[in-house]
Formats: sequence, C-alpha cells, structure tokens
Amino acid sequence: MLRWLTVASLTLALAAGQDLRVRSEFQRPGPDGEVVAVDRTDRPREILSPALARNAYASYFLTLSLPPGVEWYFEVGQNPDNAVRAVLYQVAHDAVGLPDELTKVEMPVKGRTERTEVRSYWLDLWVDGAAPVRRIKIEPQLWVGDRWIVYPMEARVQWATVPSVSPKFWSTPAAALRADAVMVNPWRDALCQPLPQQARPEKTTVRLLQHRNVLQDVALAKKMGAAAANVLQSSGLKLTTEAWCAAPANGGMANGGMANGGMKDDGWQKDLAPEWYLRVRDFLYRNAVN
Repeated sequence: MLRWLTVASLTLALAAGQDLRVRSEFQRPGPDGEVVAVDRTDRPREILSPALARNAYASYFLTLSLPPGVEWYFEVGQNPDNAVRAVLYQVAHDAVGLPDELTKVEMPVKGRTERTEVRSYWLDLWVDGAAPVRRIKIEPQLWVGDRWIVYPMEARVQWATVPSVSPKFWSTPAAALRADAVMVNPWRDALCQPLPQQARPEKTTVRLLQHRNVLQDVALAKKMGAAAANVLQSSGLKLTTEAWCAAPANGGMANGGMANGGMKDDGWQKDLAPEWYLRVRDFLYRNAVN
C-alpha cells in the first residue's frame, strides 16, 4: 500500500488538523506531540536529506496527530525497495511525560480513533555495510480519514562505514536531563579514561538506543585515528579534550562513573542547543574514509 505522494498532500492534511512530524533523536516528543521542554531549541534541524553511515543505525522520532473518529494507517516507504532495514518502536512516556520505554511494532501500523490521539514512534534505519553510496527515498506515510500525509526524505548513504561495535553499557542519564546527556559516557570512556562497565539494561529505552548510536560515532572516530582528535571541538564545544575530561563531573564522570544516572554540572552544555551533537556526526561522516 506504499504511495509516492506530493508535499501538497501534507499541506492539505495540516489544514485539516492532522499531522506527521519527523524529528532528530535529540528532540524527544512529549505526550502532546511537542518537544519536551528540556530539549527545545529555537532552530531544530529539519530532517529532509539526512546523511546515513554504512554498517550503522540512524534514528528519528515520528509523531502522528490523529483526529477523532477516523481510520488510519502508517507505513515507511523506500525507493529503491529495501534500501535500508526499517524498524519501528512505539514510544511510552513516564509519569511526568518524558519519552522512555520503547516497544517494537510491526509495520504497517493501523487503527481507528475514538478521540483525538497523538502517537510517537522511534524509527531505526539500519544501513548495510556493503550498501552503495547513493541517494534513497525514505518516506513516512500516513493515511488518515480520506487523505495521505507524506514526509519526504532523500537520505544520503555516505562512504563512512562504521566498524563493528563492541557493546558497552554504563548507567544511562536520567530521562529528565537533556537528550544530549547520553553522549557523555561513551566519549569520556574513549577520550578520557575507561569507565567501569555494567550489564545491559533489560528494557529497550530511548536512552539505550541513543547510547548505541553514540557508540557507533566513537567507533568511527577511533577508526579515523588522529583525524578525530578534535571531533568534539568541531561541533562547537568550546573546551579542549583535556578540559572536557576534567570538567566538573556530570554525575561524577570525571572520576569514572555517572552517579545515580544523573548530571551534577552541565555547565559545558549551556551555550549549546540540544542538537549540537549532530554536528559531531556531520564531522565524522564528512571526514571518514574507508
């Protein structure tokens, strides 16, 4: 039932009070479909032509706004077919409305609303290590009521190929912290000093899959060697690697761990928008060579 549609379909649907939004993994949606307060930024990144590394995951939040009393159907289209592997997880919110636990669902997802509904999903795209470098279409598509809504993305598969990643697990940051807090442990383990590892969490959560994605970045940086020495500074972080490692401790991290999964001092973040970390990825994908 996949359809290749025009942006006009999206305009009509928005006028009718229906909506399909695609955001980066650092713009977490609340129960109302809006970005949670701690992650909000004046200029969120538009996800229209995202870069994809090979042998790696790329992840996005999808939010559907559905009016009452309609049948709906949701799928992710690809052209060419099966250019990537797409896996969808439904997002559950905790008691204070922060997105946390993820439950895998099969596509297409469909139903009928009794009242106005907002549903958020985490979309995982897996790009094979042997995938050709090219542009591909990835289009979340929602049929609601009597029309289609499409979010057109022309994704760019890059030369950058992530080496096999050995899973490492540490205490994840509290959900109440900014989404970019999840990058701290993997990078401090790689650039500062090894952190004591812990067992893999039993539940699949937003923070766990963000953690996996950052481990991919670290693995790619290590593959690049000296070219990655200033990768964090390339994104706008105004600390040297040494200063960042010595900074007050994001929950004790300078001493090797994250106390209670939280941060005690986020001073290094204050001049950075929550999506700043995407520039780290941009740098890695631009500069990685096979």
